[in-house]
Amino acid sequence: MPDLSKLINLLQFELSKEKKKQQQLDSLTLTYDLYKEILNYTDNIDSILENKDIILIILDTLDRDIQLTMTKKISVIELFKRKQMTDLKSYSNAVAVIEKLVSTIRKNYIELSMQISETKKELEKDNSNNRIFELILKKIEYGQYISYNLIEHLTHYLEEKKVSSVELIIYLENMRIYNKNIYEKIHHLPKNYKNDILDMLSLGFEKLDYSELDYNAEIAKKADFHYSLLKYQKNLDEYLIEIKNEITNSNDLQLFYILMINKIQDEILSLISLIKDKEFYIDDQAKNEIVFSYRRLLKIYLFFRDAYFNTIKIEEQASPVKANIIFAQNPNGKCYFLKDLKSVNNEYLAKVLELIEKLQNGNLANKNIAGFTSLYKEFKKLKDDQIRIVLHQINPSLYCVMGVGVKKDNTGDSLYSLICARKYPKEETEIIKLQNESASTLQEVTDYINQNKRKGNR
Repeated sequence: MPDLSKLINLLQFELSKEKKKQQQLDSLTLTYDLYKEILNYTDNIDSILENKDIILIILDTLDRDIQLTMTKKISVIELFKRKQMTDLKSYSNAVAVIEKLVSTIRKNYIELSMQISETKKELEKDNSNNRIFELILKKIEYGQYISYNLIEHLTHYLEEKKVSSVELIIYLENMRIYNKNIYEKIHHLPKNYKNDILDMLSLGFEKLDYSELDYNAEIAKKADFHYSLLKYQKNLDEYLIEIKNEITNSNDLQLFYILMINKIQDEILSLISLIKDKEFYIDDQAKNEIVFSYRRLLKIYLFFRDAYFNTIKIEEQASPVKANIIFAQNPNGKCYFLKDLKSVNNEYLAKVLELIEKLQNGNLANKNIAGFTSLYKEFKKLKDDQIRIVLHQINPSLYCVMGVGVKKDNTGDSLYSLICARKYPKEETEIIKLQNESASTLQEVTDYINQNKRKGNR
């Protein structure tokens, strides 16, 4: 069902404003009449003295300050008249004050007249709108069709009120859905009208981040190429199988999915920006084309999003294989890993030790270990956040730790090219030597990390 509550509240608010204006007009008119009544008795001092009781009673309602001042001055004038002392200065001053007060009353009367005139004009201007508003509210109350003329009149009014384009379209779309439902009800038709426009205007996206993945420029080019072919894909399930056969590396597959998802999101958002333009919205042909494209892209977006999160689920499953480790050494017999640790920011050190321990205990999640593409395919990497530990697998249960670093940019090429260029042990005697030293080296690594890691959570 369409949500007409906001429209109903708007119309009721506009009608309440008319009621307030009418109440204001009634109040102004009453005050105006009272001032007019006073002015009937204020042509001269004698008339004021003769009608003082009614003047002061009315003034007590209208303006207490004027009433009090006039009461005092009338008393002064009456006193002097009784004593026949009309030539005294105090008498003249009292008369002058009263005349000034009458002038103020006359000024208020004129201002009221102007306010009444303006309020009447505003009411006359709003009158036709308000009758339309009342009619629309009645239509909604009794479940009747809202005619095109009523909607057009309301549209012009909302535009004059500077309602935003998006708000206007939401009002119009809700009325369109309301009318469609009424039509289907009258003609006993099945409801099949989709709320695509409202869905588009309220659509939000979760922005997927690939900063923890290793960026691959070739995969980015592949995403560009495949995105250009999306419109020609008739069977997305078969298409996904082809993609998985083409991109076997988990890191690269996730990166590919995210790049495709981001491209689809950008295109959908551009369609939404068109719908927010009223000129496109009221052009039925243009709107239908936009909605058709939106439906197609949304279907593809949801498809790729599901594929990505299914990959993440697999990645998050634990790998139960326990492994022994040895540490690669330079020609001088120094451990590369210990040297690398000194270049790792303290905030990452705890994660380094955690990854090593998980590898040894068989608690690694699949997402924490991955292979490389063709250039370094004899190596693997442990990863968590920005940490990358490069490994060479000697046998199914033995890894040589080649080095560690922090991925600081999108590619990480410089980090991998440095670590993967190091020599790993191939001779059995060299492997046995490193196995004998492994426990003491690991203890050095553990001690260094515990002494230097940042306390608390990052």
